[in-house]
This record gives sequence, structure tokens and C-alpha cells, in this order.
Amino acid sequence: MFERIRTLDNKVVERITALHSNVMDKLMVIATYAGTGAFVWWVALVLPFIISFKYRKVGIILIVSLGLNYVIGEILIKKTVGRDRPSTQISQSDIIIAKPKDHSFPSGHTASSFCSFAVTLLCCPPVIWIPAMFGAFLIAFSRLYLRVHYLSDVLGGLVLGLFDGTMITLVFMQFVFPNIHVSFL
Repeated sequence: MFERIRTLDNKVVERITALHSNVMDKLMVIATYAGTGAFVWWVALVLPFIISFKYRKVGIILIVSLGLNYVIGEILIKKTVGRDRPSTQISQSDIIIAKPKDHSFPSGHTASSFCSFAVTLLCCPPVIWIPAMFGAFLIAFSRLYLRVHYLSDVLGGLVLGLFDGTMITLVFMQFVFPNIHVSFL
């Protein structure tokens, strides 16, 4: 089974490499840097939500969700799995960004992006969660495009982020903020 996953991961890296162009290179670098350290989610969601009375509780949920997501993904899983990145097999001259020094599985950029999306999906109107969803997918794709993650790393980050964001939101809705509005129900 792991051999099949590895084969698929390598095929995806090859196929996405064929999409490279100057314009896409620039767009993907911007997207990936926006996702570094969950920067875009802190700037676009957490900070505005914390200063807004209407969304302050959602901001608190995002802070807790992103914090837990970081601990689980970056500290526990990445260090336990220790998977090498596809960029370790590529010379620095053939890679667009600096090679990351940490491990590959799961994608932290993707995990934080989908964690943020999950919280907004559960707590915010479509005008907020739809752009968050598109941003999450763009950041996840950028990690594949830039050859710093395999497909299975990105999918692992997606699942982790959705799980963390959903579970923390549901716990907060049940025990901390029982009167918080649920957007899609």
C-alpha cells in the first residue's frame, strides 16, 4: 500500500512540474508565503475577528484551533513520521523557493489553511468562508506546485486541518460559547 502511495505521489509531482510557467511560479510563491506560519489566516481572520465584537468568539476559536493544529501537526506528527520532502531530490537551482528544513508529512500550510476554513465554515457567512476555502485550496496547491510536499502530505494536512478546526469549533459551541451562530445550518 505504501508503495502505491509513493508511486502516486511521484506521478503527481511529475505532472504538476509540467504546469510550471513564470506567471504560475510567481503566483504560487505568493500563495505559499501567505500560508507560512498561517500568516494570511492571522491577518485576514484572527486579528479582524478579535477586534470585532460580532466575530470575537470566532477569533478565539481560530486561535485555539490554529494552536492545537500546530502542536499536533508540526510537533507531534511531523517529528514522529519524519518523511523527507520531494525537494530533497531536486537541486537548489531547480527549485523556486528555499528548501524547507523540516519534514514533509503532513503539510502544515495545508493543515492551518483547512483548519481556518473549517472554523469559518461552521461560524461565518459564505462571504467569509468561501474566500477562506479558495485560499486554502490555493495554498495547498502551491505546496505541490513548488515541490515541497507530496500529494499525500497535502491530503494529510487537509484532513488534519478539517478535523482540528471542526472538533475545536464544536467543543467551543457546546461548552464555551453555546449561543454562537452556526452559519450553514
